[in-house]
Amino acid sequence: MDPRIFELEICPDGSAASGYGVLAVFVPAAENPPPVVLMGCDPRHDPGRPISELAAAAIGWIVAQLGTVAGDVCWVVIDNYGRFNQAVPDFTTVGVTAGDSRGTGGAAAVPVVEFKRFASGISIDAFYRDIGAAGEAAIELLSAVIEQPSQDETTPSMREFLDAVEAHGSLPAPGMIFRKVATAAEEGDARQVANAIQPDPVISASLINSANAARFANAGKTASVPQAVTRLGTSFVRRVVFIAEMMARYQKGACASFDYRGYWLNAIATGAAMRALLDDYEIPARLADDAFTTGLLSGIGWLVVAETHPALMARYLERCKDADPITKARAQREIFPCEICKVSERYLQRFEFPDAIQATVAGRSDVDRKWFDILARAMRVSQGISPFNCLAIPTTIPVPDACREEWQRWQSFLAAGN
Repeated sequence: MDPRIFELEICPDGSAASGYGVLAVFVPAAENPPPVVLMGCDPRHDPGRPISELAAAAIGWIVAQLGTVAGDVCWVVIDNYGRFNQAVPDFTTVGVTAGDSRGTGGAAAVPVVEFKRFASGISIDAFYRDIGAAGEAAIELLSAVIEQPSQDETTPSMREFLDAVEAHGSLPAPGMIFRKVATAAEEGDARQVANAIQPDPVISASLINSANAARFANAGKTASVPQAVTRLGTSFVRRVVFIAEMMARYQKGACASFDYRGYWLNAIATGAAMRALLDDYEIPARLADDAFTTGLLSGIGWLVVAETHPALMARYLERCKDADPITKARAQREIFPCEICKVSERYLQRFEFPDAIQATVAGRSDVDRKWFDILARAMRVSQGISPFNCLAIPTTIPVPDACREEWQRWQSFLAAGN
């Protein structure tokens, strides 16, 4: 079931109907937590009463829309002061009816509602901590409805922005070594992979350092690039070379306030989380490299904008210094002509990536829902591993052990690059 948005009004007699005054969003369960409905008074159409007085009728009306799915929903209200409380409906004690539930003259039962604090309080962090990923998605969806993006997708300004990005001469791209390594890796020629790498002392040192990590202790130490390639495997080496070249070229860039290293660390963490979470989403292990690539490049739009529109990025960073996720999400909609994921999508169109990867990075679930869901989770997990200050994602999200272990694999490479 897809997310849904409800706009309704609560009449003076307590009945509910489609209209304006109360805004609610439904987010289906993607992982273990239950589906969530988050509701509040619509600031665009002030109902003149607090959400606590309107929640019961709204819940009754929404239950009628959702049907059997509503039985598992976690109901949450946010008041005009930004306080979050769980709303617990009791349908065994029914009040008045909630009016025309489906536009057919039917009526929905209005429950008695009890409001409860979350375990750690009534703040947005308490809400995120208890509700998890579905809560983040609900906030993002609710904010997107209230504060529409500064530009519609079909407007010329958005197209011009993306076209300007694509035509810019400073688009991030790996160098010649990666292209040689990628070609040799596709042919399965480990010797040619090593030959392409050896002229670069930094990448060679990074690979040798990785090959001498603790998990290879039984094989003894090596100072040989060919041996390092053999131990690590050409797929891992290709990833290392891509990241090493990109990190070397973009330690600094056009935007002085952009955290280039922070961006890359988060990108690697996202790729590592993608690989570690494959089993949770029943994705075959043979797609591990695609998963890492998807995570690594999922936020490439941030780097692209920093290089092609540094003043715009600097404005965003100044606005969002030490800000909470909601403030960052709002600023993104107000400052950038389009979502960053659309910039990432346009960038990836320059390369021959599989449709599932391009669609997932673009934020579309229509091609492969599993890839969409795993990337959404990996992006949240990576903020708990190595936070990136641009993202409107909390940093307090728990990190699965498997993700930490996969992240640990990259520490020797990262240490060599310091």
